[in-house]
Amino acid sequence: MSFDAGTVERVRDALDRLGERGAREKRVFGGWGFLQGKSTFVIVWGDGIIAKMPSHAYDRALTRPGISPFAPDGERPMGTWVMVAADAVADDPELAEWVALALQGVRQPPAAKRGTRRSVKR
Repeated sequence: MSFDAGTVERVRDALDRLGERGAREKRVFGGWGFLQGKSTFVIVWGDGIIAKMPSHAYDRALTRPGISPFAPDGERPMGTWVMVAADAVADDPELAEWVALALQGVRQPPAAKRGTRRSVKR
């Protein structure tokens, strides 16, 4: 999948308006990714975006028009990532809202892994 250069520029503008000047950029999954440190938080994919949601906002995000779980293999959704259709980010304030949520998502501490108990030697 390619990415829309205009949407990339709009994400840059949104980050600037949010006071975020430290984001790195690189190609990710054939789109154009924005990273905080080593962690990707937004990928421009076509003329829409893929965004990392904070866990508290994921289920609610999926109820909004134009939003679907991001499943790179076509079957299993990837964590709290969502696909945001172009129509859902057509206006700059809408795009900025998704970018701000994605920043929250990438800054959220990772959830503790389940079922990883240490064995105790006796």
